[in-house]
Amino acid sequence: PHASIPFPTAMAYNMSKAAIDQMAKTAALEVAKFGIRVNIIHPGWIDTPGERKFSSEQALQAGGSFIPLGRLGTSEEIAEAILVLCDPRHGYMTGATLLVDGGISLPWWSLPTE
Repeated sequence: PHASIPFPTAMAYNMSKAAIDQMAKTAALEVAKFGIRVNIIHPGWIDTPGERKFSSEQALQAGGSFIPLGRLGTSEEIAEAILVLCDPRHGYMTGATLLVDGGISLPWWSLPTE
């Protein structure tokens, strides 16, 4: 979500994510004539050893509760998304960004809950 949502105190990180979007789209245009596809995944907050190194279980659970699906994602879910992009059945997909973020990039915080 950092590519499209300006998280405070994360300017350089936000900018790098937005730059990756443009890089992938540009690369997709440049190599399409060779039959090469370029797609990217935007993962949300994923439960990884790195996250656990800096956050307690309680903090991860609390943070996950703010995600629309109510939890952090898993590495396995990101791997499954990669398989979708690699699958030849999706051979007409290029220059795409696949959001795998539990809905965190949706504008759910501004919508009524009932």
